[in-house]
Amino acid sequence: MPIRIEESKNAELLARLNYDVQDLHRQIEPTIFKSHSNEDMSKLFTEALKDKNVQAYVCYFDEQPVGYVLLGKRNLPETHFRYGYSVIYIEQICVKRSFKGKGIGKALIDTAKEYANKKGISRIELDFWSKNKKAGEFFSSQGFKTFNERMYILLDDCQRNGSRGN
Repeated sequence: MPIRIEESKNAELLARLNYDVQDLHRQIEPTIFKSHSNEDMSKLFTEALKDKNVQAYVCYFDEQPVGYVLLGKRNLPETHFRYGYSVIYIEQICVKRSFKGKGIGKALIDTAKEYANKKGISRIELDFWSKNKKAGEFFSSQGFKTFNERMYILLDDCQRNGSRGN
């Protein structure tokens, strides 16, 4: 089956394709993520795609849209702590559940690499939810390395109010 990737400004299509990843995120972190809404996602993509530093690509498998990657060019200024640099950030990547394992994700990552090369940028970054082990394994298989980890703590009522729970 032939895979084809093309640039897209179709916010409605991206919103529909976003369903699986939004649903997965909601399963992983239901206190953070809302249920998918085509209307809300379409608005989000419409706004995002107005930015000249944002680009979306849709992957078609046998002429059916089955995934997308949303890329953002970020210019990080130099600070007292680090050098400045530019990066292509994979804001979102999604492959429909029924098409995983068919080379779609790899094709989208390859598209991100080509885009970075065209922009003269040698670094691509992304993030994913730690509980999404399959995503971590996939990104590692594509050459991505972990360089930063985030953690959190939820404070109970006693800690928030300054008491020690006595």
